[in-house]
Amino acid sequence: MFTCTACLRRAFASTANHALRPHKIPTTLKPFHASTQSRAPHISTYAEAGALAETTGKDATPEQGSENPGVPRLPRVSKSQEWAAEKQLQYLKDPLHIAEYVHKTLGKDHFEEAALVARKASKNTNVAVSWNHLIDYQMRHDKLHAAIKLYNEMKKRAQLPNAQTFTIIFRGLASSSHSKLAVSEAVKIYNTMLASTSRLKPNTIHMNAVLQVCAKAKDIESMFSVAETANDGLRAPNGLTYTTIFNGLRSAAETSARSSLLDLEVRRAKTQAIQRAKAVWEEVLSKWRAGSLIIDEELVCAMGRVLLMGDYHDANSVEALVKQTMMISLDSKPEALKSPEEVKSLNRPNADIPPPLQVDKQKIKAPGAPTISHALPGNNSLSMILVALEKTGKTTNVQQYWYIFTEKRGVVPDADNWHRLLTALQRGKNSWRTALYLGNMPSELMVPKNFRTAMATCLRDNLNHSAFDHATTVLKIMTAKLPNPDVMVLQTYLRVAYASKLCTRKQKKMQDAMTAWGMQLVTAIDNLWKPYMMLTRQYENDGAESDSKQQLMTLARKMIAACDRVIFSTRVPADVKEQMKPKRNRLNGVVVRHFEQMKEIHPNYRPEDEEVEDDEDFMGRFQQRRSMSEKHPAAESR
Repeated sequence: MFTCTACLRRAFASTANHALRPHKIPTTLKPFHASTQSRAPHISTYAEAGALAETTGKDATPEQGSENPGVPRLPRVSKSQEWAAEKQLQYLKDPLHIAEYVHKTLGKDHFEEAALVARKASKNTNVAVSWNHLIDYQMRHDKLHAAIKLYNEMKKRAQLPNAQTFTIIFRGLASSSHSKLAVSEAVKIYNTMLASTSRLKPNTIHMNAVLQVCAKAKDIESMFSVAETANDGLRAPNGLTYTTIFNGLRSAAETSARSSLLDLEVRRAKTQAIQRAKAVWEEVLSKWRAGSLIIDEELVCAMGRVLLMGDYHDANSVEALVKQTMMISLDSKPEALKSPEEVKSLNRPNADIPPPLQVDKQKIKAPGAPTISHALPGNNSLSMILVALEKTGKTTNVQQYWYIFTEKRGVVPDADNWHRLLTALQRGKNSWRTALYLGNMPSELMVPKNFRTAMATCLRDNLNHSAFDHATTVLKIMTAKLPNPDVMVLQTYLRVAYASKLCTRKQKKMQDAMTAWGMQLVTAIDNLWKPYMMLTRQYENDGAESDSKQQLMTLARKMIAACDRVIFSTRVPADVKEQMKPKRNRLNGVVVRHFEQMKEIHPNYRPEDEEVEDDEDFMGRFQQRRSMSEKHPAAESR
C-alpha cells in the first residue's frame, strides 16, 4: 500500500497517537429533581453542581487498559504490593476480618496498602465496612475530594453504601474546613438519598449531620430547606435538630455583625434571626407539650443565646425562657448568704480576706441532663442567665439566681460562670458582693481578668464610702492567690483611692475630708508596696522597652504622684509625710534609671514621651461619663 518508508512511518505514528488519546466523557447533565423540590427548589442547584463535579472529576476518567471502563483510574502499584495484598486476602476470607485489617493498616497511616486490599477484595466479596474505614480516614484528614472519590469508586465497584457510610460522609463534611464545597456535596448526596427508590432512606442522624454542615457554612436557606424534609417517621426531629438550627441562625447573624455591613443591616440580620428562632421555638414547645420531644439544657441555651443578640426586651425574655423550661423562678427569696460577722469584716478598713461561705449543697445527678418534665440547669444556662441580667441591668437578681443554681440545683460553677458573675456585679456597681464572692472563688479558677473586673467594680462604686475597703479586700485576695500580681489591677486600685475623695467630701467637712483622703492615699501606697516589689523582682531582667516594664513604670510614676500629694499636703501629719519620703525616693530612683536606659536605646527620647494620666483628672472625666451613662443607659451598653 505504502511504497515510501517515510510515509509508512507517519501512518503508524498517527494511528498510535489516536489510540493513546483518552476518550472524552459527555458532560451533558439533566437537572436533578428530588421528590421534595417543591418545598426546597434551590437544592437542585447544589445537586447540579455536585453532579457536574462528579462527572468532570478525575475519578470519572476510565483506567487505561481496564476491563471495566466505569472503574476510576487507580494509582500505580508495584508487583510486590499486589503480591502482598493478594497474600493477605488468602488468609482474610471473612468481610469482618478484612475490615479489621483495613482499619489496623489505616491506623499505621498506610492508606495505599489498605485501599489496595479493599479494592481487590471488592471483586468477589461485600466489603462495604472496609470502604467506610477508607472514607472515614480521608475525612478525618480533611481530604474532602479524596473521600468523595472513594465514595463514587465504592459504588462503581458494586459495593453498596450502607447507613453508616452516609453517616461517616455527613459527619466528615460537617467538620471539613471547605465549608462551601461541603454544603454542595452534603445537599447533593442527601437529596439523592431522598429521591432513591431503594430501601435506604436518610434518617434523623443523616438529617442532623447535613444541618450541621449548612450551619457551619452559615448557609441558612439550605439549612431550612433540609429541615423541611423532616417528618414524623424516619426523620423525626429531635433536640439536636433544633439546637443546630438555633446555633446556625446565631452564627450567621454574628458573622454579619463582624463584617463591614452597616449598623442598620446588622440589626436587620439579627432581628430576622430572632424572628425565625421564635417561630421555630413555637414548634419546639408544641412537640414538647405533646411528649414527642425532650428539651435539654443545650437546646434551651441555643435559643437563649439567640435572644441575647436582640434588644432589651429580647434579653429580658431569657428569664421567662428559663422559668418555662427549667422551672426556675424568683418567687421565693433565698436564704441569707452572709453572716453579720462577714458584713462587718467587709465594711471595716483594710478588711481581711472573707472566709468561705458555709452552705449545705443538694446533690443532683448529671447537671444539664434532660428529663421528661423539664430541662435540668447546668453551667451553660447559669452563664446565659448572668449575661442576660448584665445586659438588662437587673443585677439585683444575680444573688438569687446564683443561689438557686449553685445551692438548690447543685451546679458547680466553672471559670466562665465566675467571670459572668463578676461582670454582672460590675454592671450593678456592687463592690461589697464582688469582694464577698471573689473570696469564695476556688483558687484554681482565679485569673487576672477576674481581679481586673472586680477592681473595676470598686471603681464604678466610688460613691460608696466602703468602696476603697472592698478594693483593698480584692487586692489582698489577689496577692494571696495569684503567684504574681497583675499590674493593671494595681493601677486601678490607686484610682479607687483617688475616686473615694468625692464620697469623703460629702460625708465630712472640707478640712476633715482632705485629711481623710490624704490618709487614704497613704494606705493605698502601703498596700501597693509589697505587690509592687514582687513585680520589680519579676521584671528585673526584662528590657526597658518591654510591655511589662513599661506598665510597671507607669504604676511607679502614679505612686510617685500619690506620694507627692501626701508630702505636700497641709492636712497630713508631719510624721506620716516623713514615712512616705523614703518610698517616694526609691520609686523615683527606679524611674530615673528606666529613663536613662530608654535614652541609651533612643538618644532623642524624653520622659514627656510617656504621658501618665493624672488620676484626679481621670476621675473628673470618669464622673462625667458616669453621669451621662446613668441618664442614657443604652450608651453605656454600647
